[in-house]
Amino acid sequence: MPESTTLLQQILEITREMRTAALESDWEFVQQSEVRRRPLIERCFPLQDGEVNSELAAASIREIIELDLSIKSLALFAHDELAQSLGKLKLGRQAASAYASVKRGS
Repeated sequence: MPESTTLLQQILEITREMRTAALESDWEFVQQSEVRRRPLIERCFPLQDGEVNSELAAASIREIIELDLSIKSLALFAHDELAQSLGKLKLGRQAASAYASVKRGS
């Protein structure tokens, strides 16, 4: 199997693992996997003509792109949820602080 094909399969497998981790909100694993995946991508591209099955390569690349879009969407959703939670926490602290200052003033 040509090196480019092997690299594409490794990239695809890591990307699938990243999506699974993203679905489980394991963002540390996603980040660590991206660090492992990046050098493989740099070694794999550009693909060498004649070395790879172009249909297989195209299908793998499409799946990698779709998985990446899904991971980014999940990350954006998680970011928004975290921002809302932090906003509620901040409001709770402000309310507790205001209550404490009113109580001291009584």
